[in-house]
Amino acid sequence: MEETSTQPSWLQDSMKKGLILGVIHIFIFIILYTLLPSKLTGFSYLALILVLNIGYSIYQGRQWRSEVGGFLEYGAAFKYAFMLLLFNGLIYTIFSAIFLIIDPSFPEVMSQSQLDTSVYWAEKFGAPEETVDQMKEKFDFEDIEKRYSYSGMLMGVGIAIIFYAIGAFIFGFFIRKERPVEF
Repeated sequence: MEETSTQPSWLQDSMKKGLILGVIHIFIFIILYTLLPSKLTGFSYLALILVLNIGYSIYQGRQWRSEVGGFLEYGAAFKYAFMLLLFNGLIYTIFSAIFLIIDPSFPEVMSQSQLDTSVYWAEKFGAPEETVDQMKEKFDFEDIEKRYSYSGMLMGVGIAIIFYAIGAFIFGFFIRKERPVEF
């Protein structure tokens, strides 16, 4: 009887891990949107998502490297991280589109949150009251609401793909491990 070793597919594994990361993002989003929607446009939320993506991608990439024998070239590490991030982004975008159907007021809530965040930081850095008032007057709710519409989501995916590629480019260096050269 012939023995065959079936090595898991890097694509399947990265998609599975991307799905898990996407679910984590959705869970965090739902909690914050329910309890503190103003935090979704703050720097702390952005920092949390960045740290989560970086840590999770590198950790899962290293896990994958261990599963395939402990060595992984840079190109394979880049592809793995990129697909993980891309699949995560697609899952989150699909969720966002569905969420927009469930809660049509989502763009208005996020637009108001963006204004509140901007005012908070302006006041925190000591902006004069007339500057804060001008900022409120010039704030374009329609423009911000468009970012949370279906067309805004599509444009966001395009921009996110660029950031996923940059992230995967960097994460690949942390994931890869070359075989030692033997003479």
